[in-house]
Amino acid sequence: MMLEQLLQERYKIIAVLEAGGFGQTYLAEMLMGENPSSQNQTLCVIKQFKPSNTDNHFLETARRLFRNEAEILRRLGEHPQIPTFIDFFEKEGEFFLVQEFIEGKSLSRELLDRPWTEAEAIAFLHDILDVIEFVHNHNVIHRDIKPANLIRRMEDGKFVLIDFGAVKEIQSQLRNDPERSALTVSIGTPGYTPAEQLAGKPRYCSDLYALGMTVIQALTGCQPTQMTMDSDSGELVWSSPLISPGFKAVLTRLVRYYFSHRYQSVAELRQALAHMADASFKEELFEFDSSEQTMLPSALLADSYLSDYSRGGTALHGSSGYYRYVPRDAQQTWRNRLRSGWKLFLATTLTVTGLIAGAEHLGWLQTPELAVYDHLMRLRPDPGTDPRLLTVEITEADLQKLQRATPSDRDMAQVIQNIAAANPRVIGMDLYRELPQEPGHAELMQQLQQTGTIAIMKFGDRGTIEIPPPPSLPPEQVGFNDLLIDPDNVVRRSLLFGSVPQGTYPSFALQVALKYLAAQSIQPQASPNFPPDAAVMQIGKTDFVPLEHSFGGYQSNEVAEGYQMLLNYRSPQRPTQTVSFTDVLEGRLDPTLVKDKIILIGTTAPSGKDLFYTPFSAGTATEHQMAGVTVHAQIVSQILSSVLDEVSLFRTLPDWGEILWIGGWAAIGSVLLWTVRHPLKLGAGILIGLGTIAGASSVAFIYYLWIPGVAPTLAFVVAGIGTIAYRTARNQIADASYSIIHDANAPTQPLSQTKR
Repeated sequence: MMLEQLLQERYKIIAVLEAGGFGQTYLAEMLMGENPSSQNQTLCVIKQFKPSNTDNHFLETARRLFRNEAEILRRLGEHPQIPTFIDFFEKEGEFFLVQEFIEGKSLSRELLDRPWTEAEAIAFLHDILDVIEFVHNHNVIHRDIKPANLIRRMEDGKFVLIDFGAVKEIQSQLRNDPERSALTVSIGTPGYTPAEQLAGKPRYCSDLYALGMTVIQALTGCQPTQMTMDSDSGELVWSSPLISPGFKAVLTRLVRYYFSHRYQSVAELRQALAHMADASFKEELFEFDSSEQTMLPSALLADSYLSDYSRGGTALHGSSGYYRYVPRDAQQTWRNRLRSGWKLFLATTLTVTGLIAGAEHLGWLQTPELAVYDHLMRLRPDPGTDPRLLTVEITEADLQKLQRATPSDRDMAQVIQNIAAANPRVIGMDLYRELPQEPGHAELMQQLQQTGTIAIMKFGDRGTIEIPPPPSLPPEQVGFNDLLIDPDNVVRRSLLFGSVPQGTYPSFALQVALKYLAAQSIQPQASPNFPPDAAVMQIGKTDFVPLEHSFGGYQSNEVAEGYQMLLNYRSPQRPTQTVSFTDVLEGRLDPTLVKDKIILIGTTAPSGKDLFYTPFSAGTATEHQMAGVTVHAQIVSQILSSVLDEVSLFRTLPDWGEILWIGGWAAIGSVLLWTVRHPLKLGAGILIGLGTIAGASSVAFIYYLWIPGVAPTLAFVVAGIGTIAYRTARNQIADASYSIIHDANAPTQPLSQTKR
């Protein structure tokens, strides 16, 4: 016993409230450092947990579980009708929780005086439902709601929900260790605990079951263990002549044996309480599709319910006391089905949209969306080569002729000199020259500086410069040539700016394009169409808005890193005219191909290992790869076309627009599969729907708008499948119900036929 002991130099034990094999619960007095959230509180409750095993693994597991439970109790204690969480600590291998002491009278003691009236029971439900809903909203199931755990607070008369079974929860979670099976503690109290909770699978409606048993006890004065259960169904058998039929129906549903037959949430229970006094209130045994012949007990159908049906068909009273509805037509019109199924459409649309949008947000649809993007890119017409660019390509034949794996610095200097003689506007060299490739290194450095040739560098994978540019070149003659590769090894994006500790650098393609545009007095600037802190670059009249993580079919944080744009490939093969390196080296170069143009020098030889997969790779018989210099030419051409030719950059829908796009097709799929029953018409509708999605995506892509195609297709199909499943299950229930009723009344039918 710990009476009169002082814990943590703050809590003085003054009484034992409860004792058990797993620990004790004490009443204590706080002697100093009062909890700020309960300044007038001097008494508190301390729950002690005594681990029965002291090995390190067991204690560490218990410590982790204890901290988790303490955090849950802290969050729950924010509700005014749940004890405030004060402290938790460990002492000598034992764990302690400290909570607010609630001064008042427990419901179990209160019920000893007299049973409640219906009004008192309803008032109690309205008082405590807010608390239970708060608990459930925090993903917590109490699992031990009973009169002893409900205290009417003396201060304001409100009920406070106590004893969330934290210590029992710790014991329960430790039960999987076979050596400690003696520690297993079931959470719940006999009579208040439903079957699924006893089986170790509690649900939110398990708490509602316990609440219903508590209210029934308050109304009848009988303990749950004293009540009768039907031996066949397991349902509670009870009665109280002083309550209304509507309230009894609500309580009966609260304590149904099967959890699926109960109210599933506090919101459902509140709605039932609000409408139980209505004249039309009834507990429906089943729903049915009015396009099917259905038989219902006449006692369950209100006059208004029958009159609605008699307008569209004939309501006949059978000798068995059941109404049989025969529709005027074998099938309802689509308008009637549309009116009757709007709740289903709404539920299906919201559910499917949430599921598909969630899957998209998690990146599960990125791979198929990118495959669709590649397909749409291949379908676009080829505009041909860009006349503003020329590529000097180093082929395998050139390397064989030079007898080198890469041209020497002297050969490279000569090629640049020959190109410069024809007056190009920009020369770009897509070859690494951080190290000399003798002979001729000094000659090459001289040519690079004299001609203003733009050279390359390479970033490393760890945010550093892996390969530096040629020495002594100014920053305006340097750009990185790194290309962005998606998880499927395809290049679909281009990085315009990249940052490393040494600074921020433009890409090789952007540097080339900007130098070309500078000759026309076009300079980059901060876009006036965006806030200054957005740092959006404008060239000419074109805003180069960087990609976001959810652009189009992408769902990746990598897309938002740096300053990226979606690559708009000009051509699947050659976006520029080409000449060979050795032709230029030997002076065989037409000056008209060079004058006032961009000249890019780079290797296209497979041995150079500078080849990349593109959206066009999957559309070829063999694995087509594009040389790095060709990809850079595609990027340069895209920038120039956007600025000079006013060709739009790729855009996409905003997040809310994408949700509407997905939700709209979920709604169409649900409505189509509910209203159209003819197989041929249904098949045609499905094909039209899928074709419309594909067509809309394709047309939008032509106009540089990338909208997802996989997500709306899935929404359309899944919503349709869900609607068919619901309709099938509904009809099966109706058929089964009809069969049961028909079989039950079979003995009376021969007699009625004999009388005729």
